[in-house]
Amino acid sequence: MKVNIEAEHQVLTGMMNNVDFLYDALAETHEAMFTDPNNKELYKKIVANSDKSTKASILSQTAQGKEKALIKTIDGLWIDIEHSRSALENLRDAYIKRQLQFTLDEALKNMDSVPADDLIANIEKEIGSFYFNEQDESIIDPEEYAVDALGEFYELLDNPDKAMGIPFSVLNKNGFHIGFPSLDATFNGAQGGDLIMIAAKTGHGKTAMAVSLSRIFSIFQDYAGYYENTEMRTREMLARLISPIARVDVKEILNGRLTGTADEIQAKKDRIVNAYEEYRKSKLYLSRIPSLPVHKAKALARQVKNRFGGLDYLVVDYIGRMTTEGKWNMQTWDEYYEITKQLKELAMTLNIPIFILAQLNDEGKVEGAKKMKNECDVVLFFQPIEEKDEDYIRKNFREDRQKTINYKIVKEKVRRDDNPFPIYVNFDKKKQFINEVAQ
Repeated sequence: MKVNIEAEHQVLTGMMNNVDFLYDALAETHEAMFTDPNNKELYKKIVANSDKSTKASILSQTAQGKEKALIKTIDGLWIDIEHSRSALENLRDAYIKRQLQFTLDEALKNMDSVPADDLIANIEKEIGSFYFNEQDESIIDPEEYAVDALGEFYELLDNPDKAMGIPFSVLNKNGFHIGFPSLDATFNGAQGGDLIMIAAKTGHGKTAMAVSLSRIFSIFQDYAGYYENTEMRTREMLARLISPIARVDVKEILNGRLTGTADEIQAKKDRIVNAYEEYRKSKLYLSRIPSLPVHKAKALARQVKNRFGGLDYLVVDYIGRMTTEGKWNMQTWDEYYEITKQLKELAMTLNIPIFILAQLNDEGKVEGAKKMKNECDVVLFFQPIEEKDEDYIRKNFREDRQKTINYKIVKEKVRRDDNPFPIYVNFDKKKQFINEVAQ
């Protein structure tokens, strides 16, 4: 059996001593790649402590002298990041060879009892499962794919909702839409592989929009999402998430000063408790990461997918706090373009929609946006309504609904829609709730 203990040690010491390598390794390794039980246990501890000062956290949690001595020994093997990166390649090579050996051994056991075509099919399937990219479509055979595609078409005729991505809106118990049915009409749900930019001026709701979408996807529905937050305290972000569910202003939840009569305060407490319970049962994973290099954002997304058994969408809040590694003398807007390009690749690789937040300048534009927009499938501007919107609103909305409209979603770039009109919404800032206003 192909084993490389030296590579295991070099990868582990690299993960403990270099944060850049740590996130590279988190994206490309898993527990089964380590053969020695002690190495396997240390790897699991590193993964569990990856958001802390890894080495110090691990040593503080390790009581046994023998285990602590092993960690210190492996830590002492640190040379530099290049040695650890080379070891990572060797570790991957050893793992693939072990899996290949196991697959071939299984084939040999069944050589006399299984038809040759089935043996070959099983070998190809097993090799593909541990070697090829999960969404790889590098070579598409028309003879095979045409049959599959036609079959999918007939399935869609019977059930058109099968082609729907993650719905941007849901019906509540009273039959009213929560969310953005016009976005569903435009995109047929949030589709895997799409990169969607949401842009707004400072203080005008780009985070509120992303939190609203996360609430719709993961609280009101059952999709697994990961929200990478670079600015806001996690407690504040969670308060924004549950505020509309509890029907209590965000500020009251954050400072604990509930207003009203004794009965009203008790009712608010009960609703807040229930809202936290709804979040607890959800699959919405949050991070607060003040510094977010793009390689770390990608690695954490893969880690969430592997750790929790799936990932349906990713929110990155926001591009202005992201950086690239190893790109010297790069202008800011070129760096943003590089980040956007890498996130588009990640969306396609994981086959999930990725929402990336960006900031508009005083002129209402994303600086350097032309190249960034080319990489995005969708660019949405979230803006207050203007004088030019009033005539359209007056002609197309009932009078009682006209008064609730205070913001709009402008489709700055949409690949799959030719409707030029904005989507008009109500933005309740106190509860951080955004909802489309029906015509």
